[in-house]
Amino acid sequence: MRKRGVALFLVILGILVATGVVVAGILIKTGAPEEDSASDTVSELLDSSDEESAYENSATTEVEVAKIDFQPVVDEWANSVGGNRSVLIYDLERDEVVGEYNPKEDYGTASLYKLFVVYEGYRRVETGEWNGDDMAGSTGNTILKCLDLAIRESNSECAETLWAMIGYDRLDEIIRDDFKIVNSDISHLVSNPEDIMEIMKIYYAHPDIEDETLVAQMKDSFLVQPVKNYYDWRQGLPSGFTKANVYNKVGWDWNGSSWNIYHDAAIVEFVEEDRHFIVVVMTNQVPFQRIRDLGKMIEDKFYAG
Repeated sequence: MRKRGVALFLVILGILVATGVVVAGILIKTGAPEEDSASDTVSELLDSSDEESAYENSATTEVEVAKIDFQPVVDEWANSVGGNRSVLIYDLERDEVVGEYNPKEDYGTASLYKLFVVYEGYRRVETGEWNGDDMAGSTGNTILKCLDLAIRESNSECAETLWAMIGYDRLDEIIRDDFKIVNSDISHLVSNPEDIMEIMKIYYAHPDIEDETLVAQMKDSFLVQPVKNYYDWRQGLPSGFTKANVYNKVGWDWNGSSWNIYHDAAIVEFVEEDRHFIVVVMTNQVPFQRIRDLGKMIEDKFYAG
């Protein structure tokens, strides 16, 4: 009797389980009762949340570009030239220094001070504090034209007029407080490769300047600099590159027989590879031909990997 009872119990239990499966199937097809819909909805949300998270992660994950170590190139170049020399190479995609030599050494800026004056000038035109069509003092040029010429032709009259309009001490405050560049003394024409690198990073990102016309003019003035009155502003770093766009600003002092100062600050763009670097070289008593050589060495190393 006990065995029959157990058998009967198992049969009844099987029927109940089977009935439950059928009912569950019906509920899935016809829609669950209201009290069960909440749990189903939570389940659906969890499932969709997982899918969205996976998509979000895949969308925001960036493939890290390979590092190119330019340190051997920098060392080779620095050891091959005399005079004071400093070099800094910064990888904009990787956000790191990839080559350096004496990057903290101070130099007289020569015309590199114009980098700070001009960027602040563009900021003021962007905000409307300056009207770009107004005349820049007695230069005979508008403010916008002077901003262009101060980079494109290293026009000192324009740069000095704009600097005076900003205020010498005021520009120092802006460089320190707004640009977060703290080791330069631009009012006394002193800077170093690290700080020049920082202002070039600001030009590259131009976070304060959204006007496309201003950005286009700014970029073009760094890239297109025709020889004028025998002055060739692209005889240094840019002339060493053959496969890259080089957006540069030079600062120099020629004493009639040698270069007391030759500085070159550039954003180097390898267009096809979509790679960007800042290169800053600051020197005393180093001819521009050797700085051109550095550009060639950098390009050769980039393609050699």
